[in-house]
Amino acid sequence: MHAIEFTVDETQVTTTDKTLTADAILALAGIDPATHYLVELRGKQQISYEGNGDESIKVHPNQEFLSVRVGPAPLS
Repeated sequence: MHAIEFTVDETQVTTTDKTLTADAILALAGIDPATHYLVELRGKQQISYEGNGDESIKVHPNQEFLSVRVGPAPLS
């Protein structure tokens, strides 16, 4: 199996799985899917997986994702 490298919040993530759920991608990046959702960047297009963490995504090399915190930001 070949390693597939992609980024989440500009952090390099590697997998050998060709298909992952949105929540699995967050977890691989060390981000809690209970407090974040995934957004896929495709050029100028942004595909939100908010509320669809169990949706399967075909993972490609150099794919870019962002995590978005759910709810209000914590106060410090």
